[in-house]
Amino acid sequence: MAAVRRGDAERYRELVERHERRVYAVAWSRLGNAALAEEVTQETFIRAYRRLWLLGDGAKFSGWINTIARRVAINFGLRHRRELNKRERWALENADQSTKENSAVETGPLHTPETLRQTLAELPAAHRECLVLFYLEGQSGAEAAAALGISEAVLRVRLHRARHAMRERLEEKLEGSLVKLRPAKTLVPAVMAGVLASSTTKATAAGLGGTALGALAKFTPFKFLFSFFAAASVLTGIFLQWLFMRLESRNFLDRDGFRARLFRRSSRWWILWFALMMLVIWTLVPWFVLSSLHRGESLATFYLVLAGITSVMSSIMARRLKIIRNRYFIGIVATNLLFAVFCLMIGLGWIPILWTAYFVAVQMILMSFTFSGRPMRADYNLFLRSVEGMLKNVEPVMAEPAKRHVFNNSELFDFARFLGNRWLVNDFRLMNNGLVLRMSPVNMSLWHFSLAFFAFGSQGSKLILQRDGTVSVTMHKRDRRALRQLRGENPSPNGELENRVAAAAESAWQKFRVQDFAAAERTLGQVPESEVFVQPLAKSLSTRLQRAFMIGIALFTVIQTFEINQLLHIKSGFTISDQNLSEQNYKLAMSNLKTAKTEEKRFYALGAAAKESFVAGKTEAAQNYAGELMTLLPKYKGNWNYGNAIQDTNLVYGRIAVREGNIEAAKKYLLAAGKSPGSPQMNSFGPNMTLADDLLKKGERDTVLEYFMLCRKFWKMDFGKLDKWMHEVMDGKTPDFGANLFY
Repeated sequence: MAAVRRGDAERYRELVERHERRVYAVAWSRLGNAALAEEVTQETFIRAYRRLWLLGDGAKFSGWINTIARRVAINFGLRHRRELNKRERWALENADQSTKENSAVETGPLHTPETLRQTLAELPAAHRECLVLFYLEGQSGAEAAAALGISEAVLRVRLHRARHAMRERLEEKLEGSLVKLRPAKTLVPAVMAGVLASSTTKATAAGLGGTALGALAKFTPFKFLFSFFAAASVLTGIFLQWLFMRLESRNFLDRDGFRARLFRRSSRWWILWFALMMLVIWTLVPWFVLSSLHRGESLATFYLVLAGITSVMSSIMARRLKIIRNRYFIGIVATNLLFAVFCLMIGLGWIPILWTAYFVAVQMILMSFTFSGRPMRADYNLFLRSVEGMLKNVEPVMAEPAKRHVFNNSELFDFARFLGNRWLVNDFRLMNNGLVLRMSPVNMSLWHFSLAFFAFGSQGSKLILQRDGTVSVTMHKRDRRALRQLRGENPSPNGELENRVAAAAESAWQKFRVQDFAAAERTLGQVPESEVFVQPLAKSLSTRLQRAFMIGIALFTVIQTFEINQLLHIKSGFTISDQNLSEQNYKLAMSNLKTAKTEEKRFYALGAAAKESFVAGKTEAAQNYAGELMTLLPKYKGNWNYGNAIQDTNLVYGRIAVREGNIEAAKKYLLAAGKSPGSPQMNSFGPNMTLADDLLKKGERDTVLEYFMLCRKFWKMDFGKLDKWMHEVMDGKTPDFGANLFY
């Protein structure tokens, strides 16, 4: 199981061979038809391979595969119900012909009409007569007893004994037939063909970008460049965050006021958090991803876990849409939900990993349109507004209890949305006595803003909208501590501040209910942007720069991804017919071999020398170079060129064998080449297909198909080529191997 999950599709053959008969038996027991049971068996194993990641414990594979077989058989039975009914009628009406057909396709006489007749004939005559009259001719007990000249009591005894004897004989026949129950021929080749096609599709969808990283991860220069790029990205990100925060700070009208001071304080913490977050992203995540790819493991689990985490976070944030419906927050929820869906689709293998870049582009563009609505005023706490004298000095209007209106949930949430859209509250909890709202903290930084949307806990001041129209508030000690640090002195006692804020909120609620929204805002200390910023947020220099930066990243990402995609898709129509090019390749290979002064450099040059010598018609030289390369193989097992050397040696020997007419030897060399562990070049661009092409021209299709299966172990970034070539070979065609004839 572990080998199959790492991408070794060939090891799945062992599971198919081990469970084929049992799966077929489950399918036959549901359908009673050998042909359909074979179809179900094939479909079951292919579906199981595609969903293998869903199986947590490999020891449960037997029960799991049987469950899949049962469900597939039920679906096949419903789909072919008319055909099964027709076959059953044919069997009853044409017993002799049906028996002949069944003997050709079934493994034993299982519940056929002829089986029942044979079993009935084996019973004693007295028992047989009772069964025929009572069951087959449909006579009543009295009629059957009269026909036989016996009493009804005797008839019941004979029927009981006859049924018992019939059951024993049928069970013996059934047991013997079930022991022999198996497909007419092994289904392993057909199943593995479907599995290979599924494996290629999955590799193309889920492993497109991953295998590229896996190949690059083997190069030491790439590791250095990756580390350098990571460090440069972290430093660049920190600098840009500092620059944007500085520009935002300068946009405040009162640069020494409490808003600017709170913003500068929170900005320092945000930059520190951003740096730590970038370090984690550029260290732990790449380490996990690249190490998994290096071991040949799939990233499906990683993306599915990421999708699960993001889905939970998105659902928590989406709940806040009940009270916060401004453009910025809706954009955050939408991008998180898109990211969860995106990760899920990658994890399931529905889209390629390379599409990550396109998602980043969509996310950046979406954020750029909602960015101007971000919370930047730093005065979203009502206690802060109270101590700064922003709340209007009002007294709550006390009405007679009998005249008070009992507010329903809809009316409570209407005012909660009024507060939430202005960032004054960020979470809610519906209680029997009213609606409890969590107030935004005094230190309303982007960091605190982010944390505020994960859980409704006790860490925060509360504002309670009572059903009788009154408002009560409680101030958290963290907000009080923040006010003391900001003003350098102890604020008013909690009770006094809470009464002041509650009175303002209750007065604002009253104005809100009469549709006087401007008065409600003034009561809560909400001032226009023109009194806070030099330029409105939507037109500020920082916003314009950040929006341009996001759009630039989106365009750059799309363009680069498109170019990478074009580079990776090697044109299959590429051909080479110019003899001069072959001569140049031969001269270059000989020159490289001549200048190879050390054994290691000669190890690198011998493969090309052997291949180009064969193409140039110098068979003896090619054989000598291949032989020398083979003697060096044991010394360089850990070398990056080891896989190339194994391929090139067997390739040359195999092509020489084809030229000499020794096809059996050539087939062995081709399979030996396919057992190469791969190399950075082979993993990315695939193996050389010249020997496979030679053998296809000789009609050796089975060997070439087996070679394709071996190549899947290292060539996972094939963009569907192996799948396409496999189908063409099975259809009797010779594929156009394109550039793979020249690697």
